[in-house]
Order: sequence, then structure tokens, then C-alpha cells
Amino acid sequence: DYLPDAIVVEGPKAGGHLGFKRNQLEDANYTLEELIPEVVKEVRFFEDKYNKEIPVIAAGGIYTGQDIYNILQKGAKGVQMGTRFVTTEECDASMGFKQTYINATEGDIEIIQSPVGMPGRALSNNFIDKVKQGLKTPIKCPFHCIKTCDVSSSPYCIITALYNAYKGNMEGGYAFAGSNAHLATKITTVKEIFKELVADWQIAIRKSEEKA
Repeated sequence: DYLPDAIVVEGPKAGGHLGFKRNQLEDANYTLEELIPEVVKEVRFFEDKYNKEIPVIAAGGIYTGQDIYNILQKGAKGVQMGTRFVTTEECDASMGFKQTYINATEGDIEIIQSPVGMPGRALSNNFIDKVKQGLKTPIKCPFHCIKTCDVSSSPYCIITALYNAYKGNMEGGYAFAGSNAHLATKITTVKEIFKELVADWQIAIRKSEEKA
């Protein structure tokens, strides 16, 4: 008997494991811009019924202040951003992990099939290439974290691979990343990113007012 404090809707452009089938990732019907208004409409029924605001938060592929403005116009009350903040001094990932974002091109971002049975968006590297070539072999599961991960056929442990990458061992893992990871060009700070986001968002507002 407890209503949600908020609902996060993560679209197909997010990094990491994705809650979509492969054929839905490029389907215009499943874009964040399509999903947000649909969810907001359903949530409004419960807001009215219980006289309680339930903010819908948009996530996945949001990188600029313009992106924030655009999705708020679709009914979202806020955004969740991950990829944009990886290349900050405050991010606790290794410099090697962050550097993969800075070095990445748009073509380096690909969809892989994770051992947990879901598609995921990651940055291509030697580890992923070896998996494709069948050079990785099934291992004994050290964690038993997800039932959908079949140890008998999984070529590697997803938790170990992600932790290796986090620590900077990119030969032993890979970096999950959102669709805009290639836009990162330098290590910056959270403060500077917020300044850029706010400035960009304000420009988007002015442009909209001028059109009106």
C-alpha cells in the first residue's frame, strides 16, 4: 500500500544491460521520446486517484542541456544521466576506464549479448573481440548473482569483466557505455558539466520562446 516516489524510464540508448529485445533497439516505437508520454499518461491516473505527484524520470542517451529540455517537453519531470559523468574527476572508475570513453568513436559503441541473457551497449575492445572469436571459455561461476546467466554456456563472468574494467584492466573486461559516450573529449568535473548543462538548457528555452 505504498505508492512509488518516482518512476525511472530507461530508453534503448542507455549504456549497460538494456530492457529491450535487439529488434526493438532501433524501432522508432521504442524510443525514449515515444515511451515517456505513454508512461506519463498511465502514471497520471494514479496521481489523480491518490492526489500524489509521481515524477517520471527519463534516462538513456541524454547528454546535453538540449536533450534535457526536449525530454521535459514530453512530460518527464527530471532526467537520469550516467555516461556524461563517467569522464569526471569525481567518478571513482580508473583512468583507464575513463580513457576508453575519451578515445572512443561512434563506431566503437556496439550492442553485445551479455551472459545474463540481455543485450547490452558497450565499447568495443580486445576482450569483446575474443568473445566473438570463441576464444573465451566457460568458467566456474563465483557469484551466482543472476539466474538467467547459464554458467555452462557463458564464456565469461559479467561481474568479473565489469569489475576488471572498472579497475582499469581492459584486457580482462570492457566498459559499458551509453550511445553518446563518444562525445567525451576530456576529463572534467561535475561542476563544469552542470554549468554546461544549465547554459545549454537555457539556450534551448530561449530558442523555443523565439519560435513561439
